[in-house]
Amino acid sequence: MTIEDLKVFMTVATERSFSRAARKLRRTQPAVSQAIKRLEDGCGERLIDRSLRDGTLTDAGELLLDYAQRAVRLVEEAATAVSE
Repeated sequence: MTIEDLKVFMTVATERSFSRAARKLRRTQPAVSQAIKRLEDGCGERLIDRSLRDGTLTDAGELLLDYAQRAVRLVEEAATAVSE
């Protein structure tokens, strides 16, 4: 699990679409899918319900989203603190 993969996950969750997330992140859709797969493999859980077309998060995805937002925010705060 990397911060970059968490950022991709957060974007997919916000955009509710792999393809829209890819465009926003300026990545290919397969690269976005691979990042989500790495997270799912690492967690051992599905994070996004692929049976629905609207990018709905699973319960595990909702839980990870909260942690991802906190982790990314903490990394950004740390970078700001060090640079000051």
